[in-house]
Amino acid sequence: MDDVFRSARIRQIRFCSRWLRRLSNRRVGFAIIRTIRELPLARGTLTALLGYSRPFASLTAAAAAASGYEGGGHYNPNYLKVKIPEAEAVRPGDYAALFYIQQFMPHIRSVFDLGGNVGNLFYCYLKYLNFGSDFRWTVLDLPKTIALGRQIAAERNETRLRFTDQLSDADGKSLFMTSGSLQYFEQSLPNMIAGFINRPLFVLVNREPLTTGPTTATVVDGETYRLPCLLHNRDSIIEGLAALGYEMLGHWQIPERSVMIPGYPDRSAPEYSGMFFRLKQMGVDPSFEGRDTKLASSGP
Repeated sequence: MDDVFRSARIRQIRFCSRWLRRLSNRRVGFAIIRTIRELPLARGTLTALLGYSRPFASLTAAAAAASGYEGGGHYNPNYLKVKIPEAEAVRPGDYAALFYIQQFMPHIRSVFDLGGNVGNLFYCYLKYLNFGSDFRWTVLDLPKTIALGRQIAAERNETRLRFTDQLSDADGKSLFMTSGSLQYFEQSLPNMIAGFINRPLFVLVNREPLTTGPTTATVVDGETYRLPCLLHNRDSIIEGLAALGYEMLGHWQIPERSVMIPGYPDRSAPEYSGMFFRLKQMGVDPSFEGRDTKLASSGP
């Protein structure tokens, strides 16, 4: 794709996206847009104007629309510059996650971190939790990220951190966690868990753009890179895990992060979400009965 055309097209998409987001923030504006987008001719025009910055039925479709505009995607140097420093500091939402993990550390001997980058959360949570020498934290990610993660772990002489590109390696782990990564997987979380012979005792969902509307894909514009992502339906995750025998112990919101699809606020994620689940077969811990989940945001 010609660089000049691509640059002009990205500017045009951003301009239209900003205009539609502002208009959608007003009740009257959204009512107008919602009516217009149902008209075949208008919908076609809206689709053309928004380009990759619109709703899609699948992650595959969103990725196809972003092809040629992605700027390296997950491998973009600027994306890695944002992600790697996250290993050094706890972020909003992590305090709630740490609160719940800390309560059950005696039962957690291994972690499977879906899309865990270079082990960011391992290094971050290590500052707050007691990981013994036999503790194992396994990260699933892309090949180049895995290579970088292994390099960093070797430089730090860290043997508790492992890397893989196989989801099946999550089988038998104590805690299955996804933090800001479920959005990059087409497969739903309940379907992932259902595929394991030995299901995890706990499931952590954190920093995820979940929607109350139908599961919808779009493309997040990171200025120098663009990433297709899938906004999973929140209720379908809760109901799907419940069907597998999990109970939700707590949930929290992360208002400083959002994924807003221009012209489609009803299919967007105005804030990120977090949830913590436990297998019911573990029994009831009296310390959690009636506990106000707002405590989860107060820190470890």
